[in-house]
Amino acid sequence: MGLIAEERAERLMKKLSAIDFRVSIEEFSVGVLNALTDFIPEFNKGRVMMKDEDGIYKCIAWKGFSDDIKYFQINKDEDPIDISENPKIYRNIYNIYRKSLSKNLQEVMIKSGLSEVKISVVVGIFFEGKIVGKSFLESTMDIDVSKRELYVLRFVSKIFSLFIGMKFFQERERKYQRDIIMAMVKALEARDTYTVGHSERVALYSVNIAKELGLDMGDIDRIYWGSIVHDIGKLSIPEYVLMKPSKLSSVEYELVKNHPVAGENMIKDFPWLERIRPIVRNHHERWDGKGYPDGLKGEQIPLEVRIVTIADAFDAMTSDRVYRKAYSLEHALSEIIRLSGKQFDPEITKVAVDVLNRVFPIVKERT
Repeated sequence: MGLIAEERAERLMKKLSAIDFRVSIEEFSVGVLNALTDFIPEFNKGRVMMKDEDGIYKCIAWKGFSDDIKYFQINKDEDPIDISENPKIYRNIYNIYRKSLSKNLQEVMIKSGLSEVKISVVVGIFFEGKIVGKSFLESTMDIDVSKRELYVLRFVSKIFSLFIGMKFFQERERKYQRDIIMAMVKALEARDTYTVGHSERVALYSVNIAKELGLDMGDIDRIYWGSIVHDIGKLSIPEYVLMKPSKLSSVEYELVKNHPVAGENMIKDFPWLERIRPIVRNHHERWDGKGYPDGLKGEQIPLEVRIVTIADAFDAMTSDRVYRKAYSLEHALSEIIRLSGKQFDPEITKVAVDVLNRVFPIVKERT
């Protein structure tokens, strides 16, 4: 292998290793195409097509083609391109395609630039032994492809297949998590009519505040699910205490105050809920340190918790309780402002007041 080839191979590996595996399939595909076209610059085009539930191949990522390529969709039964785990070379793919495609798709090929392709190297993307997609590395020049380049493309196909598998298992795990969390919330709602819709509204308020603060999607996802399950510890509180229309006794109040710790204990044996434990345990902490259960103060309270505490209090104020009617939007916001620097983070409060004023009617209507 020559010096230039070695440098290209090293650059390819660096680019592939730099791709964030937490991104979407589309973003991952773009990263791979960029790495490949940099590794073999003679290939100035590329695309990735994935098969949907109906067996239709659709372009999810491309390079070197116009955006018209996204309209190039073909049924797996009509596709003349044979796919395997080993790269296959096709020349003048437009002539191969147009024998079986409609005039509309032929026009798409022309508009997108696919008709100009002279050589295509195609490799399949597999999951659990089944074809789920295919990647194309293409050129408008009539060039030869070396064995080394074919080997690299086969290796990249393996990376694609591993990534698709990882995404599938992640989605299955997320669904499993959602099902368990929602079952717990429904069990709570069956005991306490006040909580019906409360967790969902707190989640929606919290997510909107988090977005306004510029948090990333991982943090927003954690805030959403932490909000949904934040009151789960109330399952440990006797029903007569939850529904009591009069003032609680000191003993009863201590039972209520224990629900954050009880909630954390309920989820602590689920490793995948570890990331939301601070929200469950600490959503009654206060900025001035007078909250519970840990008496955390100021920035000792995690950022996501400080967001949820405002959303939680706001929804409590704007909802009917057994002992009082709901506050108006204006009254609730004035209370949030009054408690800024005492119960709530003053900087987050500034953002939250604007967000809550804007989204309150929308959230109430949705829930």
